[in-house]
Amino acid sequence: MSTHSDHTVVVLGAGYAGILAANRVQASLTPEERRRVRVVMVNPTGDFIERVRLHEVAAGVRETAAIPLREMLHELIEVSLGTVRHIDAPARLISVETSAGERVESYDTLIYSVGSMAAVGVPGVQEFAHLLSNADGAESARMRIAGGRRDQRIVVVGGGATGVEAAAEIAEQHPAASVTLVSRGPLLEHLPAASRRSVARSLHEFGITVVEGRGVVRVLADTVDLSGGTSIPSDVTVWAASFAVPDLARRSGLAVDSIGRLLVDEELRTTRYPEIFGAGDAVRPPASVGSHLRMSCAVAMPLGAHAADNVLALLRDQEPTWLSVGFGAQCISIGRRRGLIQLVDKADQPRPVRITGWAGAMVKEFVCAVIATGSPRRERGRPGSLMVPSGPRLTAHSESRWPRRPQGNRARR
Repeated sequence: MSTHSDHTVVVLGAGYAGILAANRVQASLTPEERRRVRVVMVNPTGDFIERVRLHEVAAGVRETAAIPLREMLHELIEVSLGTVRHIDAPARLISVETSAGERVESYDTLIYSVGSMAAVGVPGVQEFAHLLSNADGAESARMRIAGGRRDQRIVVVGGGATGVEAAAEIAEQHPAASVTLVSRGPLLEHLPAASRRSVARSLHEFGITVVEGRGVVRVLADTVDLSGGTSIPSDVTVWAASFAVPDLARRSGLAVDSIGRLLVDEELRTTRYPEIFGAGDAVRPPASVGSHLRMSCAVAMPLGAHAADNVLALLRDQEPTWLSVGFGAQCISIGRRRGLIQLVDKADQPRPVRITGWAGAMVKEFVCAVIATGSPRRERGRPGSLMVPSGPRLTAHSESRWPRRPQGNRARR
């Protein structure tokens, strides 16, 4: 890294949160600020992955979900390709493993947005399942399914939105295949009964067998073993179950929760190292502002935006603000021609309104194309363009090293 600037902002991870945060910071800088502030993106690869499209890749609807970083990032953002192995927070240094070897780079402000990955604690998952949480897993599933028999047996594991989307997409594109969807609990148990029934009808029409209330205990080359002693034959197993996070924060001695997410305060800063901000799936804000938040791009982008706003506030000697993020809907695609849009309140609790069928599919495609992928890209030229609903009313107060009056996202629209 060069040292021509007075202040270096390093963003770790080019996912939804990281891209949006980097673009918002860079595009918001004034000409004078650009002369003294530089923004650096550190990522293992040169691509942004549209994770909301990975089930489409697995089914063969599209060949890739990758977009070159240079098409997503502001032209002045520097890109450093490599995997961060350690954060030396007291010294403000990061160790990066690159194709040319390991190097050490410095930062003044760090945005920790390393994202999430599949939880692979079940025996055999890494060896025999295709992980739908990453581009390689989706691509290997696509190739395996495309090269298999027309009547092959495909098992999708995961009773959440990703599992439903993957099973429906695969069944629609490969109607002769036998598709089974396995859910540890009730399918989409967070949704109202009427919405679950609507999804179940669509899955039934695709010929998908749904197994609920059975967890997977082992994955083999040709079998998926379930709790209770039963097994399902499988030629291709697609893993769309729970998520985990990289252990970078834990390895680096930063405060984390039980699953390794970086602990941050209401301003998205770590309490011991206030120059480190967090955003995205690998971060856990306090319950006072984040008890309703879940791992998703719908949360990652607002967190990236708020982290960027507070980085800019500190650069300008202004007061950072508390996080305030609300929801409006949950969106699920069910093949190419059907979808479910479940309206929710700010706290992500379902409301008695939903959109289904073709209209639901159109809304979901709009969300994927215009909001999920378009919003981080638009921040290159229109910083602050992401509109974030305010969060639910605070019900508790966490301990913060910097107590502030709770406020919404800073407006620069």
